[in-house]
Amino acid sequence: MEVKNKDFSMLPRDLASTSASVFKQDPKLVAAINKLYGRNEEDNSISEIVLPERKLNFEEVQKLLKKSSKVTGNIYEKENNLNKSKKELIKNIEKILEKLNNSAENGDTPMLLLRNQRLWSNCVYDLDRVTLKAFADAKKTTLSYSNREDKTRFNSVVFVLTKVHELLSKNLSVTRRELFYQNVTRLRNQANLDVAVRDVCCLLQTPPWNLGIMATAKGLIAGHIQLQLQDGSFVDCFGTGGTLVPQDVDGIKEFKSTAKYILVVEKDAIFQKLLDEGALVRLGPLIILTGKGYPDVCTRQLLCRLVNELRLKALALVDADPHGYEIFLTYKYGSLAQSHLSQSLACSSLQLLGARHGDVMTLASREARLTLTALDKRKIVSLLKRPYLNTTVGSIIKKDLEEMLESGVKAEIEALSPTAAALCDFYLPSKIMQGNYLG
Repeated sequence: MEVKNKDFSMLPRDLASTSASVFKQDPKLVAAINKLYGRNEEDNSISEIVLPERKLNFEEVQKLLKKSSKVTGNIYEKENNLNKSKKELIKNIEKILEKLNNSAENGDTPMLLLRNQRLWSNCVYDLDRVTLKAFADAKKTTLSYSNREDKTRFNSVVFVLTKVHELLSKNLSVTRRELFYQNVTRLRNQANLDVAVRDVCCLLQTPPWNLGIMATAKGLIAGHIQLQLQDGSFVDCFGTGGTLVPQDVDGIKEFKSTAKYILVVEKDAIFQKLLDEGALVRLGPLIILTGKGYPDVCTRQLLCRLVNELRLKALALVDADPHGYEIFLTYKYGSLAQSHLSQSLACSSLQLLGARHGDVMTLASREARLTLTALDKRKIVSLLKRPYLNTTVGSIIKKDLEEMLESGVKAEIEALSPTAAALCDFYLPSKIMQGNYLG
């Protein structure tokens, strides 16, 4: 019996206990999902911490201790800590701006010293993610007000610092797009603002959401989950078309879910097809998430929170091409541009369900296979140089990419399953039952 999205409103809300009467899953699939979900409730979260093969500094040790601690503290303690953090950020901004003003008054050229986030050599791979090196160890770049090439970027950083000071002082928030339109003449384009926000986050060593700057979300979430927002209201994500990922992911107070795993889907088209084919019932209980291509900050941040707080395993479904693999790697290890935020954005436990290059060679017809373009080949060569592929897990991903480059063949998810029903009823169940995940 087919279960379509249009029938979801008629289904009981507690699918975990009633789905058997609506749709009977393959017992082998049920066992595989339960195995995927299986966990020891007595496990201490500190056992999940992976230590790098180097000496940790004091700040890193403190972060690990906070991660392992189950003591959450009361709401007043959290508010006090938040207020202290805001006051400290305001003081740091004032110090930076005062230093620039003093330089100008003394006849010196105002300058900003930043870590260079365009170099992979400025990153280290440890704690299962890409992390920007400490300021003392990283290669720096100097923005000089007198340098014509630096002037736009310098002015943009000063503008963002000034606006952040106002936002923190007045306890306000703003989207990047809104911030851009507050000074179009100086910023010129959205990309300049994005770079300036990144530079300010690096200077202050804090994520943008702590500064009151929100990214515009584009991702979607669907499944057996409710989000409790700051005002106490709940957003039910079980429904047609999916729910837009909130802009303020950090502001979500609580997740309520009966899901047993998370499926991260590369494309919106596949996301919608899965919902239309009743994947929430056929493959459930689960949560399906998509960033609609290369993931935005909000989608990555939400995935990390879901995995950490619900303690669920996450599987990725991407195209078997260089861009699909790069999207998976971005979710898992983080990106170069956002390396300073990897602790909040990189989901190191994410595993690749499909589509892998081996699936293309065994399941896709010759007519459905595509030839790698020159751009694809350059992308693969670039990916092979990523530092995190020189690990045990990374070496398997590396092998997949090398085989793809050698064969000269790629394919989209649709090539492995000609119809959405085949994807939902055959390809995905068989991959889950095999349990052969990469990562």
